[in-house]
Amino acid sequence: AARQHLPWSRGPLTRALAALITWAGIAVGHVPRDVREHLRYRPFRDFCSFNVAAERTAALCFQRLVELVPGSATDLLRIAADEERHRQVFALIAGALAGDDRLAPEMDGARLAAGIGAVGAHFLPRALRSGAVGGHPLGAGGPVWVEEDAGSAPCGREALLARILEATGFPARLHALAAAAGRPLATLRVAIKPSFMLGYHRGDPSPLTDPALVRALVAWLRAQGCGPLVVIEGPTIYDHFFQRRSVPEVAAYFGLAAPEIEVVDAAQEQVTHDYGRGLGQCSVARSWRDAEVRISFGKVRSHPIDQAMLSLGNLEWLGARCDEHLFLERQAQRQTATMMLIDAFPPHLALLDAYAAVPDGVVGMMGTRRAHHPHRLYAGYDAIAVDLVAGRHLGLAQPLRSALMRAASHWFGLPAEAVAVIGVDRPIAGWRGPQADGWSSLLSLVAHPMYMLGSMRGAVFVPQMDVQAFPPRRPPGFGLRLRRRLVQRLLGLDLGLDAPRATAAPADGRS
Repeated sequence: AARQHLPWSRGPLTRALAALITWAGIAVGHVPRDVREHLRYRPFRDFCSFNVAAERTAALCFQRLVELVPGSATDLLRIAADEERHRQVFALIAGALAGDDRLAPEMDGARLAAGIGAVGAHFLPRALRSGAVGGHPLGAGGPVWVEEDAGSAPCGREALLARILEATGFPARLHALAAAAGRPLATLRVAIKPSFMLGYHRGDPSPLTDPALVRALVAWLRAQGCGPLVVIEGPTIYDHFFQRRSVPEVAAYFGLAAPEIEVVDAAQEQVTHDYGRGLGQCSVARSWRDAEVRISFGKVRSHPIDQAMLSLGNLEWLGARCDEHLFLERQAQRQTATMMLIDAFPPHLALLDAYAAVPDGVVGMMGTRRAHHPHRLYAGYDAIAVDLVAGRHLGLAQPLRSALMRAASHWFGLPAEAVAVIGVDRPIAGWRGPQADGWSSLLSLVAHPMYMLGSMRGAVFVPQMDVQAFPPRRPPGFGLRLRRRLVQRLLGLDLGLDAPRATAAPADGRS
C-alpha cells in the first residue's frame, strides 16, 4: 500500500522499506510477475481496478476452500461473500473515476454513494447510511451527563448515582422501552454489565466498578418497578491459575452477593447467534441477548492499547471467553469480537464509574499504586459518545489512537456533531495515562506483544492475588514467581498488599 499510495517525496523512508520488502518477496518467488507492475505509485483508479481482480481471486479461493474444508463452510462462505462485496465496491469506484482520479463527467457523488449503499450500507459514512444501519444507537451521539460529588456538602455515591439517572431521563426511557415491547415494565428483563472479574484483592478496588454503586443501581431499578434483573460478568484468564474465580465467587468476595442480586456467569450461558457482520464471534450470553434493558456500568481505567478502558471495553467477553481473542491462535481480533456483539446487542444506557479508586498508569485496568478519586459519574445513551467525553477528560486528544474506538468508528461511525456535555466538563485533575513519559510509553508499546507472545498464556501477567481467597491451582515454580514479580515491578503492580493501602476514597465525608 505504501508503494501504491505514496510518492517518494511524501514518504521516502516508508517507500524505501516497502521497496526492500517487495524485492525480497520477488527474490524468493512470492510476488507473481503479473502483480509486480501494480506495486508502484499509480492513480487510485488503477489501484481499484487491480483490487477488483484481487478480490475476485480471493472469493474464488474461499469458495474452493469450502470444498476442501466442508466443516467450516459457513464461515468460509461468509468470507467469500464479503470478498465479492469488496469487489463490487472497488468496481464501482474504479468506474466512477477518470484518469486523473476525479469523478468522471457522467458521475456524481450521490450516484456513487447510492451504488455503494446498494452493495452494503456499512461501506458508506454514517451520514449516508440508511435503514437500521444508519439508525444504530451506537455512534448516534446525543448528550452525555457528567455529575460530580463536589463542594462542602457531598451527597455520597449512591445519591450521585440517583441524581445522574434522573438527569438523563432514564425513568421515562424505561417506560418507553416497556411500551415498545408491549409489556408492563415489571416484566422486562434487565441486564447490568459491571466490571469486577479483574479484581484480585480487596486492598485494591481500582479494577472494579464500585460494588456499592452496583447495589445502588439495582435498588434504584427495583424502585422504578423493574422486574427480572441480573448482574452479568464474564470470567478472565485468572481462573486458569487460581481457584474460586468463578463469577459468583468473585462477586461474593467483593460484596455483590445479596438476595436481591442474581449474578450470572456469561461463559456459562453462551448460546449460538448468527451475527450479520464480522467473523470469529458466534455466541452470546443468553441474559444479555434476551434483556429488554441492557446497561453497561464500566469503570474508568487506563489501558496500554486503548489508552483507557471505558464503556466499549466494559462490554468485552459477553460472547466467547477472552482467551479465544488474545493469543496467536485467536479466531478474531478482540476489537472485532466486541464490535460484533455490541452491533447486535447494544446497551440502552452506558454508565461510567469514576467516583473513587480510579486506576492510572500503564496497566490500570489490572490495578495500580496510583489511584485518583474524582467523585464523578458519566452517563449517556450512546456508549461511543460517553467514551469520547470521558476520554477527553482523561486528556485523550486523539480518540482514534484507541484500538476499540477505531473499530467503533469503522463499524458505527462517530457522532457527526460535537457531543454536548450536561454537567461537569473539565479534565480529571492529575491524570497521566499509560504513556505519561518515555518509559511508560515504551512499556505500553510492548505490552501487547509481550502478553501475546511472552506471557505463558497470561501466567506471567497476574497481580498480587489474594491467595487466601483465591489459592493457586498449583504452586508456581521459582522461575514463574520471579517473572511475575519482575512484571509486577515493571508495570507498577507491586502494591505491597500485605500492608494497608490508601486506595479507598479519602475520609472526607463522602460515602
